[in-house]
Amino acid sequence: MVTAVLLVQKATPETITQFHDQISNELPTTKGKWSFNFKIFKNNQYSIPLVLADTHTQAPESKYLYTLSPSYLPDSTISLVNGRSAGVFTNSIEEEINELGHPTELSIPNEHLHKGATTGLNDRFDVFVGAKLQSLWSQRQLIKGDGGQIYELENGNLSIRTSNVFLHGVFRGLLLEIELSKFDGKNNDVKEKFTEIIKKYGFPEGDLCCDVLNSKFLDKYGDLCLQYSKSLASI
Repeated sequence: MVTAVLLVQKATPETITQFHDQISNELPTTKGKWSFNFKIFKNNQYSIPLVLADTHTQAPESKYLYTLSPSYLPDSTISLVNGRSAGVFTNSIEEEINELGHPTELSIPNEHLHKGATTGLNDRFDVFVGAKLQSLWSQRQLIKGDGGQIYELENGNLSIRTSNVFLHGVFRGLLLEIELSKFDGKNNDVKEKFTEIIKKYGFPEGDLCCDVLNSKFLDKYGDLCLQYSKSLASI
């Protein structure tokens, strides 16, 4: 699976309506609504590792923690530190997610729960960081996606998720998350493939990001968080 994020900062109500109408004409399978929270944290400059305590009064470099919590991954948070290290944290239990009809890929296996092998967190990871790790990370921005729709085309191989982007309650553009379930081409052909999809379905003009953490070992959720971090950094 490969993903890309297209941000249309100059989107207008007419642009958004026209795109939804155009996609609807392709007779997609609609998969409901969705939303997301994207948070940017910066390291506390006075939180210094012990090995540097004798030589530094401030952290030698600034680091950023990005967290992405899309509603189609219930109770889950994708995290990315400095664009290099990624992880996924979930509070969802396999049996509960199964009953709700959601994919169980990002859920705590039932046997882990019974053996106590869980994070023990009641809140999502991004909420935990903001509430309990303030001495290490301070939240700088909260970017929200709302009013989103999910479309599936090409027999489920292509998913298009649209969302209006807000910063401090102000509309900042239209975000389009594009997902290809199957892609047999080489990694350097990914951008060409997404450009082809954009032209085929008449996407509005915007900034496309399909960067990955490691071209040899794709990480679908880590790569997605990286693409959000690069796309939303300029709003």
